[in-house]
Amino acid sequence: MLRFMFTTIALLTLALPATAQDAEVGQEYQITIATEEDNQYTGPYGQARIGSIAVNVPDAKVEERYTVRITAIALNQYSGDRQASCEFTQIGGDKAGNCLPAP
Repeated sequence: MLRFMFTTIALLTLALPATAQDAEVGQEYQITIATEEDNQYTGPYGQARIGSIAVNVPDAKVEERYTVRITAIALNQYSGDRQASCEFTQIGGDKAGNCLPAP
């Protein structure tokens, strides 16, 4: 039993630093769009995550890369996810603007 506990602790110690850290207000990040969504209220957008924080970029496509500066983080009342408001600029492209904030 003691060996099992030490093995578990050792594995957790190695795995915890590898987990992604959540976004912080005022910080700048580079993201890659992972999924595309289309919402009847907000229109099409691409979504990426910084840790557990969702970042929704309007009209973004999968695999596009962006630099984002987080301006606020709020709870999305519909999905229950924490969602970032941000300013974005496309890397290697001409898109720029504001991310979709949490409703």
